[in-house]
Amino acid sequence: MSTAILEAPTRKPHSADTALSYTDIEIFRYPDEVRDAFLTQGTGQSFLDGSHVTAQEIWHWVSEEGPRRYPNQFARGRVFGPSEDVWLLAGIKLLYLTTTLALRLSKATERGVPVVFVQGGQGHEPYYAAGGIPSRPAHVGNWSVNIEENLSKNEADTLRAEQRALCHNHLTVDACQTAGFGVIQAGRVPIPIVAPYLANRCSDIAYGTEAHRHGPVKVALNLVDLPVADQQDKSWAADYTAANLRTLVETIAGLSGKTVTDEDLWEEYRFHNEKRRLAREFAKLWWEAPQPPTNSQDRQSIQGLGNESHGDPVAAKQILEEALEEVRGRVARGERGFGVSKDPIRLFILGSCVGPNIKNTEANGAVVAGKDDGWSEIVHDVPESGTDPYLALATTILNYPYELPTEKRARWTSEQVKAARADAVLFMHQWGCNYQSSISRLVTDIVTEETGLPGTVLERSFNENPTGQEQFNTRMETFIEIVRNTKA
Repeated sequence: MSTAILEAPTRKPHSADTALSYTDIEIFRYPDEVRDAFLTQGTGQSFLDGSHVTAQEIWHWVSEEGPRRYPNQFARGRVFGPSEDVWLLAGIKLLYLTTTLALRLSKATERGVPVVFVQGGQGHEPYYAAGGIPSRPAHVGNWSVNIEENLSKNEADTLRAEQRALCHNHLTVDACQTAGFGVIQAGRVPIPIVAPYLANRCSDIAYGTEAHRHGPVKVALNLVDLPVADQQDKSWAADYTAANLRTLVETIAGLSGKTVTDEDLWEEYRFHNEKRRLAREFAKLWWEAPQPPTNSQDRQSIQGLGNESHGDPVAAKQILEEALEEVRGRVARGERGFGVSKDPIRLFILGSCVGPNIKNTEANGAVVAGKDDGWSEIVHDVPESGTDPYLALATTILNYPYELPTEKRARWTSEQVKAARADAVLFMHQWGCNYQSSISRLVTDIVTEETGLPGTVLERSFNENPTGQEQFNTRMETFIEIVRNTKA
């Protein structure tokens, strides 16, 4: 299918109600007046390796080179594509960061930097401190797709589906972690080590890690075992986890060639704590604003930088700082995010590695105001000094709210739902996510009881399944209408 390059909707800064229309699959492009504003701002982007790109280079990528080389990443449609809030200038840098991830991972590998396969929803400090780059399943899958240039949206989706089918054949149809297993064992991406945290959030992590022992591509395996079920306050649990973390850092450092000192770890904690604090400030500002100052996509992506760095925490922190200042100005001026309806239904999403289609959600008069997964790692800072950096980190991750026993997790989530001023809660889980599906009803019941809000549980098939998407969107639309009627 050919892809036409069309302009994104032109608007004056901060108007919120321009209707969007799409003809087939288009390529996203910023209007010229946005270019002028972005270049006038003048700041470029710095990266972890000491490199820097100018504002002009960023603009050239998002407007010319990126869409030409990777049209699938710039495809624009009713339920996918870049954020339509073209006047959020920090969003331009975020789009640059996310759409260059595959290129940056490939270049880092060429320099001898090990890319480490991890899971979502975990802290990343020990990986970066040891000289590696943590990359979760979605990013590894996208890296595998985007090593090929000139793929259309349909071609990229087909490739993702083929990769998942390959994984199912070699692993199991019931495992959510199949994408990472397949692309690594097919040799599509050079992952030298699989080293996630084992935690409550996913039942397939240990199984998927061990499965690599039987694949044709041999990788190092280092599962960080975390005690569960009310063990977090026991000294043995912290000592045990600290020993696991020390082994993790030593293993990655053996691949990167870096000598890691205790001060390296403390400094990494300080840096990531700064990111977390910025993300918490952003969330508080967004939640307390009279109306949503950004759309759901930008709220989720920007706030998420408090934990997920897309391969570069230095760049992620800079984008967070700039986005916070922009959004603070919007709130002061009483502006509503682009595409967000007046008085939208505010949804809070529960569950791992999944969410509703946010463009479709907003088209139906709702907004995603928060999510427990990922936020759990942002609310806890790591101590920045002490006698043992491994013990300090172990104590912190053992107290991630999302990983606590189910009832404790649900009660923490209830407080976040209230802080977000949500109107309803929606527990979602992927097909094959055995742990989340088994606890979804218990968590939802506790949250709805403590908040008095309506809630439901929905299962979602994977993104590249068009039929599953349409079925899910229909159920989402029905739930939004129920909540709207409840509010009325």
